[in-house]
Amino acid sequence: MKQGHHIYQQGFQHELAFYQESLNSTSLSSIILPCDIVPKAFLAFKAVDIEVEQSLAQMLILPDAVPYFTVGAQTLPIASIQHYLLRALDALQGLHEAGWIHADLKQEHFVEYQGQVKLIDFEQVQSVRQQAITEMNATPRYMAPELFHGEVKTIQSDIYALGIIFYEWLSGQKLYAENYTEWAYLHCQRLQIELPEKLLSFQSLLSKMLAKHQAARFDNIYAIKQALVSEIA
Repeated sequence: MKQGHHIYQQGFQHELAFYQESLNSTSLSSIILPCDIVPKAFLAFKAVDIEVEQSLAQMLILPDAVPYFTVGAQTLPIASIQHYLLRALDALQGLHEAGWIHADLKQEHFVEYQGQVKLIDFEQVQSVRQQAITEMNATPRYMAPELFHGEVKTIQSDIYALGIIFYEWLSGQKLYAENYTEWAYLHCQRLQIELPEKLLSFQSLLSKMLAKHQAARFDNIYAIKQALVSEIA
């Protein structure tokens, strides 16, 4: 947008660069939405009435997609919930195996498009090999405890965020905190996993996804999938 905050402009440029790179990656094509990257002049040619930031030379066009976590978990049988979670895990595993972490996962970043689960919103995406500490730009609701201590984002911080997504979906309740300090206290000390009796078979899985210490947390998506299949048999 014209006169938009520079942080959002930087985020868009970062996401645009990721999509540009994805055009040459077969491994990413199965987990991201198909995109069109067009010159800004294209909008004027098509008589699209939208105000854009003057410094942007290109625009990113994505198709509409349906939010994934819309069906209430407690209305589904256990086998369907297991399948639902595995499909989300497949998408994130694809991103990690392609060499990227999402770095700002939220429930709304999982969508369904043409029968496939896709990921969206890559403003903070970074290479799994990146070791430099970046500006803290994750969402406190989904932040792993180590991020509150200024540590780098990793596959395990993605796994923690996904654990929060799964926990809120399975429990049917949203975590709540009034400010950043309270979120830090919640994630670093106070978080307790409590699921409805029907869904207690998922509690062990969530506990290991949401372990406060990285050494006790799953360190890859494949291990989560193996646990999900073996524990929910």
